[in-house]
Amino acid sequence: MKNFYCAGYFLIAVSLSSCSTTDVKEGIKKGINKTGDVTGQAIGEFTTGVSSGVVKTFEPNVELSESLKSKGLKFGKKTVSNDSAGTDNLLVVYVIFDKEYKGDLMAKAFDVKGEEMGRVKLAVDGKTDDAKYLEFHFDKRTNIDFDSKLVIE
Repeated sequence: MKNFYCAGYFLIAVSLSSCSTTDVKEGIKKGINKTGDVTGQAIGEFTTGVSSGVVKTFEPNVELSESLKSKGLKFGKKTVSNDSAGTDNLLVVYVIFDKEYKGDLMAKAFDVKGEEMGRVKLAVDGKTDDAKYLEFHFDKRTNIDFDSKLVIE
């Protein structure tokens, strides 16, 4: 077995010595460029991941009460993000008004066990065919997770 390895090293040495120095340099340069390209791609993907992680928003499952649906409200985009304290407690909902609506909206947050952990009330005035983003800023101790339940009534 030892002789086999020695023969292998000998063949590699002969192959390298038969190449011109320019060929070896070009091969090394191509290898370095390929490694640099792969490393650059990885760093780019890492940077993208870091920048999206800093914003840290997610689209939650938010239920709209049947009462509000019958009054002509429906949702577009919904996100949860963190406030300046770093707690995921800011619910942003794009509300579409198929009918005129004037009144309060109450957002409630429930943990995975179904226990209420926060509520926010907003006064809303929407005209027919109007739409707007509404921000429900929960208490800083309310941390909305992926498995939290959110209801607007």
